[in-house]
Amino acid sequence: ASAKSKSKSNAADAKAKAEALMAQVADLSNELVDSSFDVTLEEKRNGMEVTQLSAGPQAALGLVRQLIDEHPQERSIVYLLSDFRAPDWENPAAVRNQLREIEKAGARVQLISAVRNEQPNLGIVELAPTEDTRAAGVPLFMNVSVKNFGKQAVNKVQLTIKTTYFDPAETAAATPDATLGKPEALPTEFIDTIGPGETVTRRVQVYFPEPGEHVVTAELPDDAIAADNRRWAVVDFPEGERVLVVDGDVAQANSYYLQAAFQPGQRANTGIRPDVQPASFLRDTTPEALAQYRVVYLLDVPRLDDRAVENLETFVRGGGGLAVFLGPDANISFYNGRLYNEGNGLMPMPLTSDDLLEPPLSEDSPDVVVMDHPLFSAFADERNPLIRLVTVERYFRTAETWEPAEQSTTQVIASLRNRQPLAVESTFGEGRVVAFTSTLAPQWNNWATNPSFVVVLLNLQSYLAASGRAVEQRMVGTPVELQMPADKYRPEVTFIAPGAANATRVRIDATAAKPEADSPFYVTSIGRITAGQAGSETNRSGVYEAWESTAAGGYDVRRFALNVEPTEGEVALADPQRLLSRLDPVKPVFRSADEFEAETSDEGGFNISLLVMSMLVGLLIGEQALAYFASYHPARGAVR
Repeated sequence: ASAKSKSKSNAADAKAKAEALMAQVADLSNELVDSSFDVTLEEKRNGMEVTQLSAGPQAALGLVRQLIDEHPQERSIVYLLSDFRAPDWENPAAVRNQLREIEKAGARVQLISAVRNEQPNLGIVELAPTEDTRAAGVPLFMNVSVKNFGKQAVNKVQLTIKTTYFDPAETAAATPDATLGKPEALPTEFIDTIGPGETVTRRVQVYFPEPGEHVVTAELPDDAIAADNRRWAVVDFPEGERVLVVDGDVAQANSYYLQAAFQPGQRANTGIRPDVQPASFLRDTTPEALAQYRVVYLLDVPRLDDRAVENLETFVRGGGGLAVFLGPDANISFYNGRLYNEGNGLMPMPLTSDDLLEPPLSEDSPDVVVMDHPLFSAFADERNPLIRLVTVERYFRTAETWEPAEQSTTQVIASLRNRQPLAVESTFGEGRVVAFTSTLAPQWNNWATNPSFVVVLLNLQSYLAASGRAVEQRMVGTPVELQMPADKYRPEVTFIAPGAANATRVRIDATAAKPEADSPFYVTSIGRITAGQAGSETNRSGVYEAWESTAAGGYDVRRFALNVEPTEGEVALADPQRLLSRLDPVKPVFRSADEFEAETSDEGGFNISLLVMSMLVGLLIGEQALAYFASYHPARGAVR
């Protein structure tokens, strides 16, 4: 599955987890309310921990309805306490239906707002690596996005960035009880101003000398909601990015220039590791072996066997990248029939024949015109002298009537002076394809001798490999799941989770099992919903570790970053009158916590224990409301 689909799945898992936890929690149930009840309540409240889960009120209201049904002879008042933030209450259709059923059961509903005023809040909503090549010993940029959820501009924002490097040798010799990692604080980033509702992104450079899963942390100063002031990212740095190069030229001229760009010498490390192979390699290899490469480069390859094409299609469909450079040896019948395949294949466009580019009418007309695209981001200025010095003599034409379909992913990203395509891109499954209509080596053009050539090739590699190296975004409450080959690992696994206090750790020992007797894998997880009961092991944001016991007696360590849902930093409050209108035909009473006075016990048939229970269940819809219930002041750093 793609990283995007996995992220959506993780968000759904986190929401289901929160609702399951709500349904199984009852800190007070059928308690007798007497003169000592306030002491009991305070003891319970002190033992409650504010979580970072994104939970709505549906599960809690379901419990309230069950409680009312258990006491049909009594009159009930449901007190629903919340901060009533706009994202949760602007479209309360599901809640309206539940409240309607509660009213039909004879209960009265009161909505108690636990927040006096909207509080200013900044939150880190993204921390992710850019699409640049990712390899040990190669600097990498990270994008850090900060959003102002408040109504006023915030000035002079300080953004702290820290890296944690995990030495491979130390990790290999360590046990789960060891505290690993060498933290390093990077220079503080300063943001002059963030306007109301504005998101500002900064690029910061990180560097890790050795391969492995390393950690980047971003942090803001404390404000109304502390949980969204920190964000973590686990980035896997391989030794290098392997790319497969298939050169159809007998003299291997194309691969020579490609390798010169990717491996310029000892002083410059691009992190790219080209592996030059004959065309037969694509035919004889396996999908598993091909998956070890990030990108495949076809350089003036005449044709490929059907098996090779099938392997390539599987590779790209699964997220690999493909670059195609044409040339004098390219068999047009093969490219059109097998690779283009009437628009269903890997090739983005059909070809007709090779042709000469006519001389320009004006010396001021460049041969190459680039579009606004990541490959040519360094040459956005159309008068860039480097691009203007590239000359093209020969190229392959596309059909005069061909143009990318409106709904397709195909687009021309560079063209020639005569408006014929020079570079065309498309997506195929989860992967990307970019095809050039001229040669890579300086046979039909002089690009390989132009300084812009190296820049474009490095950007091409980053762009094509991006799909295969996307960082999976995990939300708090998402299960951490492991699948381990049974022939390489033992079933014993140790998870290390963040503790309640900073720099503390919680050890969780688990035993993996095979889902079926003949399965080749062991599987285990923490934080998963089992038989309707949700585990609480992944309820805190931070970095989790999984220490997998190898058959050789050592450990392999995997790391996972869990962060709060970015929208949980939203502090805008729902308008009370609009909320009541949208809850119609339900007729609740809306009041603030400051105005609240408990109903007197002289209401005949009223069960005060039921009232208190209803209030406490209502409290569970939001962790911020829990803090307000005690003192009627804004929450000090939790998200609901």
